[in-house]
Amino acid sequence: MRNTRVIGLRALGISLGIALAAVLPSLAQEHSQPFLVQGKVVEPSGGPVPGAAVFLDCDNGDTPNTTTNGTGNFELKVTGGKKHVLCVLAQGFRAQLIELPPHSAGNIQLTVSLKIAPTGSTEVHDSGIQFSDSPNFTVAGVTDWSNVGLHGSDVNVKTSEALTKEAAALKPPDKTSNVTNKDAEAHRLLGDEKEKSGDPVAAEREYETAVKFDPSEENYFAWGAELLLHRAGLAAVEVLTRGAAAHPNSQRIVEALGAAFYANGQFAESAQQMCRAADLLPSIAEPYLFLGRIEQAASDMFPCSEQELQRFANEQPRNAKAAFYYGLVLIKKAKQSQRDADFQRAEEAFRNALAVDPSVGEVYLQLGMLYNAGGKKEAALQEFEKAVRATPDLTAAHYQLSLAYRRAGEAAKADEEMKKYEVLHRAEEAALEKGRKEMKQFVTILRQSSPK
Repeated sequence: MRNTRVIGLRALGISLGIALAAVLPSLAQEHSQPFLVQGKVVEPSGGPVPGAAVFLDCDNGDTPNTTTNGTGNFELKVTGGKKHVLCVLAQGFRAQLIELPPHSAGNIQLTVSLKIAPTGSTEVHDSGIQFSDSPNFTVAGVTDWSNVGLHGSDVNVKTSEALTKEAAALKPPDKTSNVTNKDAEAHRLLGDEKEKSGDPVAAEREYETAVKFDPSEENYFAWGAELLLHRAGLAAVEVLTRGAAAHPNSQRIVEALGAAFYANGQFAESAQQMCRAADLLPSIAEPYLFLGRIEQAASDMFPCSEQELQRFANEQPRNAKAAFYYGLVLIKKAKQSQRDADFQRAEEAFRNALAVDPSVGEVYLQLGMLYNAGGKKEAALQEFEKAVRATPDLTAAHYQLSLAYRRAGEAAKADEEMKKYEVLHRAEEAALEKGRKEMKQFVTILRQSSPK
């Protein structure tokens, strides 16, 4: 029994190590609480499977974190703040992978139904998750989505939420509907009703059924968007990848795939998909705007961003955001090269944005940051002052202005701005928390595909 588990675990680690490292990056530990996973492992007929090995994140060597008792039950305490994957192994059965949310307001209860391993198999599972005609996941239920952070960054959390909501709400460029399968349409519409009535699990199943009847662009997008909205990261990437392969010219599916990658912490892959979406329909602004937000949240510059955002700025000279986002990649480039010419190009882009719309505080904030990088402290302070006047609720501007006043020796003003920052920051945190409590996250069970 132990040798079979060792073989199974090692093979599982080899096949999934890279995927887990890329798809489930470490999330923030801040504001996270441990929670209890209570599960029961059963065979296909529903009987209990005693002695099954349960590993957390599949990386505990050959020693399981826990094993099931005589009735097939187990309990496991899980640290919050990051996504985990449970690996359940048992003699004669395929391995079962279960994706857990990064946080749960209460205990999570699971029933893990194992499948019989093929006759003559020397391992308890297939060698990794394979892309097949059937999805490699099952939505097992929902849990509260709260106190979740991406890499400890509030900016990443906000960006992820914005990308998720806006990508899931994208409409096709052609508003006309060419319904070719009435059954598929009926299931998709029923999915819409289930989501509106507060039953997202049933909605997801209806969308999946609609795709089975008719794998159209509309049906794939509805299914992927539902998974994306409810933070089923791996599942959303799988469905949207399949949808993008079936409909390679669907800009909104590619954008939604980019949002799904971002939600998983795969920022480079996310930016790559947004660039791909921009190339599909260069005159449409949305993918450039999504890409700009990704660049705004990230510390690094992604390979395709400069070319795409330069095109956006050139083709839409009266779009302030186009110039602003192009300025963002230019200032990153300037900080790397430390060349005056690069700093000047970034400043010019920001000035172009303000010439179109002088009311955007974020542009003044970035100008202040640019001047700070160049050692122009007085000029930076003036831009930060303009930023808070233009956008009084811009939290980061109050924070930077407080620091600038402190450097200038104006302690009273610095304290006043820091107080404003703290009030705004608390309000933002409360709004984020409220949104998380209102959102239910899918709990997905990852499964192995059948051998070919």
